[in-house]
Amino acid sequence: MRTSIEGRAPGIRSSRRAFTLIEASLATIIVGVGVLASIEAHTSFLQKNAWSTNTSTATFLANELREMTRRFPRHDRFTGGIYFEDPENHTGFQGWGPEPDEVLLDPVTLAILGFDFDDLDDFDGALFGSAATDLPFTTRFDGPIDAFGQIINQMTWTGDLALDEDGEAFSMTEWSQLVRVEKVDLNDYTSVRADAYYTPTGGGDPEIPVDEFPVRVTVIVLHQGPLDAQAKQVAEVSWIAPP
Repeated sequence: MRTSIEGRAPGIRSSRRAFTLIEASLATIIVGVGVLASIEAHTSFLQKNAWSTNTSTATFLANELREMTRRFPRHDRFTGGIYFEDPENHTGFQGWGPEPDEVLLDPVTLAILGFDFDDLDDFDGALFGSAATDLPFTTRFDGPIDAFGQIINQMTWTGDLALDEDGEAFSMTEWSQLVRVEKVDLNDYTSVRADAYYTPTGGGDPEIPVDEFPVRVTVIVLHQGPLDAQAKQVAEVSWIAPP
């Protein structure tokens, strides 16, 4: 019997055939979409994990300052608190913020070495840490700090103490704790009053002295990574200290 050139009987065709160009293209697209979706899902997971870690860290740092100041009075008990030098004319307001001897300075360079705060208004404008280098009306101290006022050291991802080139521990990088202390109205804690605010006598009501108002303490935790142009607020904790 005569066979074809391929050695098959005449009239019999093979059921095998190669992929067409369209089929190959579709397969490539399907595989590519799957790979892209996997990469995006992995990236999203890493971003959420990083944000969760940062949020936990920021909340911890904010609560450390709250715990540190929990027993502090609103104003200094040893220097007369906040007051007017001329109480009759209500002029010469004094006492808000740290006293001169409560910010420790290097006698030669005048660089800030530490602090010895003992009341809440001392913390107004204090910034603990290296992040957020462009904030006005702040006084920068080494930090971040814990509830005992000690600097929190940088840790590695394995939980070990990070060391510099000289083998020394160094403070936690990329984070800062910013503290704002504001006088608020007696009847409306959302209404901020000036530091020297008082209520004069009038309408049969006695004067409310300048030091008889509640204060609101706000701790803002900022994070500034190595690629961030500006620090970002990650957490904020506020509380009221009544008179």
